[in-house]
Amino acid sequence: MRRIDRSHLASQRHRIVLALALMCLAQRSYAQNSSSERQVIVISIDGLTPVEYEELAAHHLQIPNLEAMRAGGCASPGVLVTLPASTYPNHTAMITGVPPALHGVISNTPIDPFNLENGGWYYYADKIKVPTLWQVMRRAGVKTAAVSWPVTVGAEIDYLLPEYRPVRTEEDAALMRALSTPGLFHEAEVMGKDSGPAMGDAWRTEAVIDILRTRKPQMMFLHLSGLDEAQHKYGPHSPESHAELEVLDGDIGKIRRSVETSGKAGNTAWIIVSDHGFLAVSKVMNPMVALREAGLITTDANGKVTAWKVYPRNHTGSLFLEAKDKGDAQSIAKATAVMQELAKDPENGIAKLDSVEDLKGLGADPDAFLAAEAAPGFGFGNGISGPLRTSSAQKGAHGYSPSLAEMHASFILFGAGVQPCKSLPGVRIMDVGPTAAALLGVTMPNTQGVAVDHVAGR
Repeated sequence: MRRIDRSHLASQRHRIVLALALMCLAQRSYAQNSSSERQVIVISIDGLTPVEYEELAAHHLQIPNLEAMRAGGCASPGVLVTLPASTYPNHTAMITGVPPALHGVISNTPIDPFNLENGGWYYYADKIKVPTLWQVMRRAGVKTAAVSWPVTVGAEIDYLLPEYRPVRTEEDAALMRALSTPGLFHEAEVMGKDSGPAMGDAWRTEAVIDILRTRKPQMMFLHLSGLDEAQHKYGPHSPESHAELEVLDGDIGKIRRSVETSGKAGNTAWIIVSDHGFLAVSKVMNPMVALREAGLITTDANGKVTAWKVYPRNHTGSLFLEAKDKGDAQSIAKATAVMQELAKDPENGIAKLDSVEDLKGLGADPDAFLAAEAAPGFGFGNGISGPLRTSSAQKGAHGYSPSLAEMHASFILFGAGVQPCKSLPGVRIMDVGPTAAALLGVTMPNTQGVAVDHVAGR
């Protein structure tokens, strides 16, 4: 019987393990240093409804880039958003994978009865209470960039041009230089000098192209807002709104061509999303008029608020009531009775009142004691004096119940790591971040959202 040389086997085993380790190290080094490493580009077209790409021929739209991405990838017939169906809550749900009640950005703007914020929004990243996609990416060693993505002032993003107030003066520009990654806003000013107003969509597009070329982030976020503005002004699916979408499709085409020129087209994954849909609106009901008459809001002779016990967060399609003192049961009961009385009259356009338990189930404003959902065609106004009901100054609105198909958002997957499909139903807005992470082989922990089917890590 042959005797086994155990020391020789141990030596062989050691050499095999060492060789495998060196191979893995070499592969990892190649993946880190390869110029062909995958990148993910997430573009949010604010207010884009899936109807535009699902019923392309019916709307006579010329959007060749979105059409090509849909045809060559996967598209959702409608993404379920959060309540309210508004810009900042849903953009934050995308990059955290959780609803507003958990991530903390429960509305576009803070409650501000005395206008101390001077019209300010939730611009600051420290308002987000949970880990964000870019924080997860940073821990994974992935470089990120963002141009005009909501709630990013002060965010842990490697190359950042945050969304903030409009840039109208040199003082505004100086502030943007201070809030952005050092040197980046000035560089974008130079590159975008012929692209219209600073931080406009065309300007943002040029900034993205420049950042991709010079900084080479593995994950890029871009927010385009022109379609949302057009639909508010002219209404959803109007000729003017469609014309704006065609312009934005052209902007996306510019980014695609720059990626092709860089040689990274085959290793680039695209996620085209939106934050909410749109509804036509013609009538407005002003709940603050009734709350003021009930003594819950006090104003001076000029209609300026001097004191309040209950005040609303207004999203046009929905309204959340909060009490200054959460223990003020009398004011809460009075405001609830006011809203219940208003809801009895169909002319006031209140489709539904949501209780605290309803809001908890929807993951909405945890500080509200009551919410109201507007009926289609109606919206809530900010009038505090004058008539209870007026005509709407806008022709399009959002913020309504996520259960309405018109509020559903868009989602198109295309490119590297995407397995084409005919349709991608069942997508939620909270799935966007986990899906983007999965395309780079990273998992976002502790999210309600999940990576959708038809994607593969690198």
